[in-house]
Amino acid sequence: MALHRGRKQGFTLIELLVVIAIIAILIALLLPAVQQAREAARRTQCRNNFKQIGLALHNYHDNFNAFPIGVTTSTSGGWGHSFWIGLLPYVDQAPLFNQFASYGASTGYTGGGATSTGQTINGPLVRGLTLPFLACPSSPLPNLKDTGAGIQTQIAHYVGISGAVDDATGTTNGFFNSTATPQFNSSNCCSCTVQGIHARGGTLLANRSLNFKDLTDGTSNIMMVSEQSDYGLNTTGQQIQITNNHGFMMGTSSLSQTEAERHFNLTTIRYSPNAVKRTGAVGGLPGVCNNDGVNNGVFSPHTGGVHALVGDGTVRFISENIDLTILKRVATRNDGQTVSDF
Repeated sequence: MALHRGRKQGFTLIELLVVIAIIAILIALLLPAVQQAREAARRTQCRNNFKQIGLALHNYHDNFNAFPIGVTTSTSGGWGHSFWIGLLPYVDQAPLFNQFASYGASTGYTGGGATSTGQTINGPLVRGLTLPFLACPSSPLPNLKDTGAGIQTQIAHYVGISGAVDDATGTTNGFFNSTATPQFNSSNCCSCTVQGIHARGGTLLANRSLNFKDLTDGTSNIMMVSEQSDYGLNTTGQQIQITNNHGFMMGTSSLSQTEAERHFNLTTIRYSPNAVKRTGAVGGLPGVCNNDGVNNGVFSPHTGGVHALVGDGTVRFISENIDLTILKRVATRNDGQTVSDF
C-alpha cells in the first residue's frame, strides 16, 4: 500500500488579513493609552522641576533672608542677569555659579556688556549646556537657541511672576504694588509694539529683592513661578516662539532703572493661561510678542492649563478657565484680597 503523507495546512490569505486587522485594532486601542501614560510621566517630571525650583528659592531665602532679585541691571553696561543665576548653587550647579561669580562685580555675575546674551563673558560657560530643571519634558520648544554671537543658550521653560495688571491704561486698580507705578514698556524692539505694561506686585521683581514678610497675602496664596513652555500663535495661526528670547541668563538693561525697559525671564499677568495660544494673540494682544512680550503671561502644552509654584513651595495646576481676577490676585503678593481655591 502506498503511504500518503499528510499535507501541512497553511493560513489562507483571508485568515492573514483578519489577524493583521485584529493587530491593527489592538494597536489603535493601545496607542492613546501609551501616549497618555507618557504624557503623565512628562507632567510628573515637570511638577518635580517646580518642586526643585521651590526648594531652591526657599534655600536661597534661608541663606540671605531674601529671595533673589528677579532681574538685575548691569553695573558696567549691557544686560544684567536673571534670578536663575542666583539659584544655581541650590540646584546642584555650584561649580557653574562659581565660574560666573569669579569674574567679579564689573565683568561677570552682575554685568560685563551683553554678558547674558553670550557675546563676551558668560556665554561660553553655558554654550550648549542644558539644565534639566529648566526644561519641561512636554514642551515642543527647542531647549537651545542662538542668543547672540552664534552661541546656543538654553531657553528656560519657566518664568518668574512680577505681578498683574488690570487694563490697557495702567489705571490703579488694586493689582499693582504701591511701591512703584506700573509703566508701559517703552523700550520694546523688533516686532514688539509699545503696549506692554510692567507691574511690581509679584514676588520676583526688577532690581529689588523681597522676603517672606513682604508676602502679606500669605505664601499659599501667591504664585511665584509658572510656565512658558509652548508656542504662541500669530494672526495667521503660525507658531511663534515667544519664550525668553535671549536665554535663561538674561535680565534687564542698564540703560534704565525704571520699568520701561524690557525684562527677560519675568512676566506680568494680563491675560488668562494659554491666551497666547489662540490664533491672533501674538501681534494682536497688547504686550504679547517676541523679544520679549511683557504680558506673554503663562502657557504650556499641558491639556487645560499650566503648572505654577506657590510661595509655600507647593505646586498647583492652574486651569486655563480660571477666573482672571483670581489669577491676578494670585500673582499679587499684597492686594489684601481673599483668594478662593485655585
